[in-house]
Amino acid sequence: MTSIRPAALIVEDQPFIGMVASDILSESGFDTFHAFNAADAVSMLDEHPEIEVVVTDAQLPGGIDGLELARRLSRERPDVRLVVTAAGPALAQSDVPAGARVLHKPYASGELRTLVAAGELLEHA
Repeated sequence: MTSIRPAALIVEDQPFIGMVASDILSESGFDTFHAFNAADAVSMLDEHPEIEVVVTDAQLPGGIDGLELARRLSRERPDVRLVVTAAGPALAQSDVPAGARVLHKPYASGELRTLVAAGELLEHA
């Protein structure tokens, strides 16, 4: 049975942070999926084309980090709204693909909710 709720993928290698993000988005009306690295994220997106929002940590283990994942998704899945999270101020908006948004950790639940709303992401594209 297909859900009528929008779907989001959280790509986060720290399970607790991923669970918190998942809870925030679930409470905001999203079905959520979780991946621990970019390779798992790509597989999840292939299996679930209904995913329309990806929230990824900038630093992920493995050969592809979250920034490269965001760049690839921006080219290959331009329909997906992207939020790139990062600890500390080192990541700037200019570091992520056009249309993606930066969210610095720790973030408030309201900040994440606002950024995954379609209008907010498109306004800043």
